[in-house]
Amino acid sequence: MTQPRPAGLGIRLGSRLIDLVFGALIMAAGNFAILIVAAIIDGAESENWGAALAVNMIVAPILYEWIQLALYGKTLGKRVLGLHVVRTDGSPLSWSLAGVRALLNAPYVSYLLLLFILPLINLAFMLADSSQRRGMHSRATDTLVMDVRPRIVYPPAPMNSPAAEAS
Repeated sequence: MTQPRPAGLGIRLGSRLIDLVFGALIMAAGNFAILIVAAIIDGAESENWGAALAVNMIVAPILYEWIQLALYGKTLGKRVLGLHVVRTDGSPLSWSLAGVRALLNAPYVSYLLLLFILPLINLAFMLADSSQRRGMHSRATDTLVMDVRPRIVYPPAPMNSPAAEAS
């Protein structure tokens, strides 16, 4: 098995897509709960419930990422694909660092605030950093996404084996 190494762009994108699905499910559950409460309280006729739904759509994704990174160093998407977020010195994230990282890394919030350019700038940062693929959120919080999946390293075939002679 090999040591953990910085995660590549493709696997990080895969984990982000998984997190988008989980985040959307959490937002939908929150919105459903808000609508149920609204229907019970005043028949959902108040204009304030729209604001509650909008706040849920901004806050839920940030909390989804923040709590998981602070507690476990990974979101559900990162857990599924074998990724882990650590400080550059290898230590775990603090609650404050996980919160800053979650705020900077929440593309849904960027889209809701009409800051479409932020995810593109973040991608440019990741592409420019060829060795570690660190985005704005990683640089600002001094963190790395590490690929911690075990790798099986096969020993080379002996020189007198049929496999070695065939090549």
